[in-house]
Amino acid sequence: MFEALAGMIMAAKVHFQQMKYPFIKRSDHVVAETIYLNEVDKVDEKEKYEKSRMPESGYMTVAEYEAKSRGKSRKEINDDILDKAQMPKDENMVYIPQKKFKLVKYNEPVGSPELTLPRKLNFDRQINAQGIVSGDFTKLVYPAVYYYAQSDCTSCDLFLINLDSTLSDIEKVKKANIVNREKEPLISTSKDIDTKFIFRTLTPIDFSPDNKKLVVKEKVGHRHDGIWKTDLWVYDFETKEARKLPQIRDAIVNYWALTGGVDFDEKRWDIYPMGFDANDENRVVLCAYAYTGDVPKFLGTWSIDVYGENSRLESLSGVSFPVSIVGFRLEQDSEVIPPSEVKFDAKQAKEQAKAKEKAAKEAENFEKDIKRLEYHRKMEQMDMQTLIKIRERQKYMKENFKKSSDGLTGS
Repeated sequence: MFEALAGMIMAAKVHFQQMKYPFIKRSDHVVAETIYLNEVDKVDEKEKYEKSRMPESGYMTVAEYEAKSRGKSRKEINDDILDKAQMPKDENMVYIPQKKFKLVKYNEPVGSPELTLPRKLNFDRQINAQGIVSGDFTKLVYPAVYYYAQSDCTSCDLFLINLDSTLSDIEKVKKANIVNREKEPLISTSKDIDTKFIFRTLTPIDFSPDNKKLVVKEKVGHRHDGIWKTDLWVYDFETKEARKLPQIRDAIVNYWALTGGVDFDEKRWDIYPMGFDANDENRVVLCAYAYTGDVPKFLGTWSIDVYGENSRLESLSGVSFPVSIVGFRLEQDSEVIPPSEVKFDAKQAKEQAKAKEKAAKEAENFEKDIKRLEYHRKMEQMDMQTLIKIRERQKYMKENFKKSSDGLTGS
């Protein structure tokens, strides 16, 4: 029924358009067919043009529906979310004390970064911990901690987010989003959850002075028994390789076994990575302590190269050792944004909104003008082509008529 009605409407439109041609032209069936086909095409073009001027609706062709309903990749979906995601801003905002942030050194004092497991981890099942920003503000690395309720244990991954180079340093960090993180983690702990109450965490310590390497500590322990051991990791951003450096723990054990006859299998001890050597960016500095009584015993300041090939004792006296401090973290400032700055931002936001609205309207009108000009040009072109065909047909008929007349008169 609907198809028949649409056909009747189309025929009426075409018939109305045909009336502008003289009857003498329409009396020739070839000319009439040419005119008819041209008017059909023109009606189609007119409908397309009028449809393009109207807002998108649910009525569409099968081809349009299939194009819009095709599957999208995860990347396309994430890109669409980011394009549409906008921080809501009230252009008529009044002054409300707003937080102010600043960038401070991450590894200060040296060796201080620690990852704590808050109680909310038991309910949220995952938390993203404090991240470290490289010294050149090109990347942010953060730990993601996972909780497994069935065995009451945790595991951890270390992820990388590449920062937007077009923003200021603070804005780069504030607008870093886990949606933009690298798909594969830089370092991962074991995901074995067979043993109950085990926790495994990864804590970034600092970047190397050239921002090409990152030193990380992995803590393994028991919820009811404390930390069992700390392992040292180095990630190389150039080779994209993570190296675990167990050699340093072996070197400490061997040294104290030979010099003091200490058997660390029966004693609890651990290492505390401090960062990269300030005089050699290819060496990592750490301290070691044994827990043999009320006061931990200092086992020396040690260092190891990033390839795990050379471990050495730097000092037994406990004096400070030069360690580079490179990375940054975002911290809330004690001050708030002053009222004058908020009012100025409000005024600017209102002016920008007006300018943006005006530009959008002008762009919309310009696009409409272009479509209108293209439509009229196409109509004229179709009429011109039809007129050429009609003239060719008339010329052909005139020549045939002349030949037939000459044959009858015998001239």
